Amino acid sequence: MTSIPKPVQLIGGDYKVKMTGVTLVEVLIAVVILSFGLLGVAGLQANVTKYKINTWSRSAISSLYSDIADRVRMNSDVAGSSFITGVTSTSQYLLDSSWATQQSAAIPTPSPNCETSTCSTAERATYDMIVWRQHVRSSLPQGSALVSGDRLNGIAVTLMWYDKEFTDKGKAADSTLISSATCTGAETGMAKQSCCPATASAPVGVRCAGFSFIP
Repeated sequence: MTSIPKPVQLIGGDYKVKMTGVTLVEVLIAVVILSFGLLGVAGLQANVTKYKINTWSRSAISSLYSDIADRVRMNSDVAGSSFITGVTSTSQYLLDSSWATQQSAAIPTPSPNCETSTCSTAERATYDMIVWRQHVRSSLPQGSALVSGDRLNGIAVTLMWYDKEFTDKGKAADSTLISSATCTGAETGMAKQSCCPATASAPVGVRCAGFSFIP
């Protein structure tokens, strides 16, 4: 955009017009700089969205852990052997199907519905597991889970979900999905919490998070 020409007085009383404004080259440079800025903002927004998804998954994991722990504790009579009562039995809060099996099978509708009907302790356990598995499936990307143990040894819960960003960053092929470590029983700390049980047969791209509790 060109501004209004300004007359400049010269020696001898003559005048000439001095043109001021923005040249086409300056406009092009400004457009290029703006374009780089917009590309940076777009990349930042994509990364924020990616981390939001991971944050949502971690938040859902915490809620799902609390949910299953509360369900087992409220119906612990069918949660297996107990050193207090001396009763020896198998917990009815178990889930040991592999990742592939859980992904291919539909979760049944609970019957009876223990929210509206009176249920026995065994029926309540069946209802709890079905409803909880539905929550896992809907709360996590391709969510699956494993539940093992009893009141005597503690209940172990592993949540599994597919993470398309689970790649080996820093390597040449950083776009290739990798596999979580398989639990050997010798893990400690975060390695123990993030490994996948062998029974899960978790494929590449699947993350695992495990914890345990005493009903």
